[in-house]
Amino acid sequence: MYKILVLVSEAYKFKLDNHSIIPSALYREGHEVSIGDIDSLCVHDSVVVCDQVKLSREFAAGGDFPTLSESYASAEDFDLVWVLAGTHPESSKDYFQLIWLLNQRVPFVNDATALFYLNSKINLGAVVPPEHLPVSYVSNDFDFLNGLVSSDSDRSWVIKPTNEGCGADVYVVNEKDRNRSALLSSATGNAGSRYISYGRDIIGMAKRHTAVQEYIPNVRTNEKRVIIAGDTPVSGFLRFHRDNDNRANASVGARFEALQLTPEEEDFVRLLGKRMMAHGIYYCGIDLAFPYVIEINMENPGGLNYHRRATGEDQSSHAVNTVLAALRAGGKLVGRPVPGHQ
Repeated sequence: MYKILVLVSEAYKFKLDNHSIIPSALYREGHEVSIGDIDSLCVHDSVVVCDQVKLSREFAAGGDFPTLSESYASAEDFDLVWVLAGTHPESSKDYFQLIWLLNQRVPFVNDATALFYLNSKINLGAVVPPEHLPVSYVSNDFDFLNGLVSSDSDRSWVIKPTNEGCGADVYVVNEKDRNRSALLSSATGNAGSRYISYGRDIIGMAKRHTAVQEYIPNVRTNEKRVIIAGDTPVSGFLRFHRDNDNRANASVGARFEALQLTPEEEDFVRLLGKRMMAHGIYYCGIDLAFPYVIEINMENPGGLNYHRRATGEDQSSHAVNTVLAALRAGGKLVGRPVPGHQ
């Protein structure tokens, strides 16, 4: 048995997502599990603390979020911490410093440094081999990006925020698109128009970075969310683009079905899983349009939930047991495995 703290965002009701699925699976597998509110993290007399509650049952979607009965309890008295939420952008610097401090004292499923540096569209190239990445740019220079997109009428590009998710502000543009310049200007902060309207002396720096990625045509027919535990694909789903939308996010209404990987895709996913473990990432979701990786998601990657919705099958016990086995094999987790789970 392990003593595990799962950090989530407090809510009124549980959804069918990782906040209910993963703690319930860990509890079902015999571990001592506590849920902690990530927004309550503090340091009290050099100890990282948070509001939390020890689980006494599994949770179902729609069920009431439990009362966090232990206020400012130590977050350090655990064998493992699993971070499944972020925080408000205004608090992000404090948040990352707090979880980094906690991670110096307790192993994380995904290291705090990886959550900070690699859960982003900026640093995909640090993990994914270059031959498996679409041509990509990250820039806050409107003129450069506008010139890039307008330079080739046969290429389309996806523009997206560097640190958002669930399909927020994702657009496909090309040289013929009349909205091209406006969308690129908006994505990079509308700096030119804001400086004219208000003056840089008044509003300060207005430029904002955006990610621009070459559009991969087969993404409409073969985009897969794959959940990787250690180096093992454990769940996921096939995503379908709607006719009137370039986004395949299930969260914005795209259709999905059960995941099936080809042997070549599975071999690649296992290779990528090994590369991610070298960066301290033991549980994540990737968006795969083979041979290309579009994104990596490690904070709260959907996959277990949509597989269950598509098939009725619950893969959560397999997923959490595979994560714990990989952490033990990697020397990150020691102590008290549940009898029968090696």
